[in-house]
Amino acid sequence: MNVVILGAGLAGLSCAYELAKAGHKVTILEREPWAGGMASSHEVEGYWLDHGPHRFHSYNKELVAHLYEVLDNKVLVRDRLSRIYMRGRFFNYPLKLSNVLRNMPPHLIVKAFWDYAWIRLRDRLKPIPDNNFKNWVLKRFGKTLAEMFFVTYTEKAWKMPATEISADWASQRITLLNLWDTVKKTVMSPKAGKDKPRTLVSEFWYPAEGGIGEISRGYERKIRAMGGEIHLDTPVEQVLVENGVARAVTYREGGELKRLEGDMIVSTIPLPRLIEHLSPAAPAACHQAIAGLRYISIVFVYLEINRPSLSKDHWIYLPEKHLTVHRICEFKNFDDQVGPKDKTVVCCEITCLRGDESWNLDLEQAAKIAERDLVTVGLLEPGISRGLWLTKLRYAYPVYDLTYKANLQTLMDHVKGIKNLDTTGRQGLYRYNNMDHSVAMGRAVGKALNKKGRGDDDKRVAAEQEYFG
Repeated sequence: MNVVILGAGLAGLSCAYELAKAGHKVTILEREPWAGGMASSHEVEGYWLDHGPHRFHSYNKELVAHLYEVLDNKVLVRDRLSRIYMRGRFFNYPLKLSNVLRNMPPHLIVKAFWDYAWIRLRDRLKPIPDNNFKNWVLKRFGKTLAEMFFVTYTEKAWKMPATEISADWASQRITLLNLWDTVKKTVMSPKAGKDKPRTLVSEFWYPAEGGIGEISRGYERKIRAMGGEIHLDTPVEQVLVENGVARAVTYREGGELKRLEGDMIVSTIPLPRLIEHLSPAAPAACHQAIAGLRYISIVFVYLEINRPSLSKDHWIYLPEKHLTVHRICEFKNFDDQVGPKDKTVVCCEITCLRGDESWNLDLEQAAKIAERDLVTVGLLEPGISRGLWLTKLRYAYPVYDLTYKANLQTLMDHVKGIKNLDTTGRQGLYRYNNMDHSVAMGRAVGKALNKKGRGDDDKRVAAEQEYFG
């Protein structure tokens, strides 16, 4: 079987890997000059830099074993350390009751528990529907904790009111089920059964060299060694469809328009872009749905700091709106070999909408903002950092607004109507999932094609109301 894969992110690479191992002809087309997508790394002035904090974690032992296979057993295991900065204090995140009690003023502690008791009573008398993000956290934590730790950060990162965000995002991204879950995690031993507190991700795996992008480079080496082709810097122009069958893909390589036919086409590029590439054009309903599917973009600015370390955290959330940066990470805490011993690099993330003021920042402007914010929270002294690098991701977060499911279903239904076309991965399914999910999705598609053809196993990955970590 001849398979054409659009996109060389983790989903596309893992799919190609499974197919190539089974002896199929595989060709990947990637618009960027590098593979890895959001999970790529770049070497800049002796540092390996990721797009923010990336780490691999999974409860699936077979998937972890697969990671070791791809990386030739060159893997680091790290104990997760992350915090959130609020009201001049750093709180452990995920939240721990003892840490919250130690850091919060007494009057706020009393108010938080009162708010929680009141909202639980109110919910019993008149149930609060889980119809948006704000309601989801409000009924589980009370107003004080919900606003402090969840609503403020979410509205800052997503550039929209929490009442307009789907509860799906909360159920998959907030470790704790409610305030009582926080108490149980702190003072009780976990027990089996329905009342068991949700498990937080306490450790993760990371490549022993080359940043998180070494996973993609590992796939690249192995796919090429098995005869697979990976064409970089080759943007797709059209997916040619005839009588419900995807016949070929046209793309540009070295300025030349080329055509590639395949028995099966697997797309891992952003789903709206796939629909726009279809020829003949998709119906008007699809283009209306595309207009309703939005993305949050991110500007990443990297500061080189003239000291060996900034903190021990892997990443820190900065939810307060007087700070522009919404999250920082320090790569030395993932791998202490990623740069010089006497200096460190911190990645500062600024969420934005493509084309807005933040999106248009240059390195000098973004570095000044990042330095100001780090000085404000007390992590950095003025004058000891410089802007090292700046990069931007247009399709960073799919926006789970209140209508995204209907719009997404319209596009998925159209893709299903094309016999030999499939779409998968974070971008291909418009799904806010983790690295391990993307790898699992790509492998599921590859294995399905190896056995019987197109399947739906990948669609079930990261689709439930479960915590993603």
